[in-house]
Amino acid sequence: MVAIKDVHELKALMHAHEIDLSRWGHGDAKSLDDLWREISSGEIYMQANPFRRVLTGVVSVIIRRGDKVLVEHEQVLADGRTRQRDILPSEKMKNDESYVDAVTRCLREELHVCPENVEILKSSYQQKCELRQSTSYPGLLSEYIIHSVEVRVVGLPDTDFWIAEHNPVEGQHHWVWKDACDFAPLDPY
Repeated sequence: MVAIKDVHELKALMHAHEIDLSRWGHGDAKSLDDLWREISSGEIYMQANPFRRVLTGVVSVIIRRGDKVLVEHEQVLADGRTRQRDILPSEKMKNDESYVDAVTRCLREELHVCPENVEILKSSYQQKCELRQSTSYPGLLSEYIIHSVEVRVVGLPDTDFWIAEHNPVEGQHHWVWKDACDFAPLDPY
């Protein structure tokens, strides 16, 4: 694990590893400040050899309605930028957080669903590890430990809908029901 004390040290580290920051904070890309927030909150850490961003876990939640799954189609950020998403409800896991706790937090934060309205189908749980370039941080290699699980949720609309995040920086999310057979999730992080 690479120790980083502030955003200035993080910027220097990016330059030392020849990460081009010119595309960060534009279009679908997040900013260096966003990466620093992820590090300081404990959602991720930086690792050497190879230099990469490590998400200790990402939980991906499958919610079905018949032959459809709930997908975040797009996100409108507080600064007005729109990110095309087409991802399942998902959340970066915090250090020492179980996938069950992360699912509950994801549904509360992303969809404003109370835990008592959720049934986690633990028999559907799967875990995998992936190493790939991040779409959120162009040029930065990222390691993902992905936990996926299906849930049943009471109280969601049957039609497409918008939800504003509790954290205003994250903006608003447009949720749609897509045919499960047509859905191929993109990289959320």
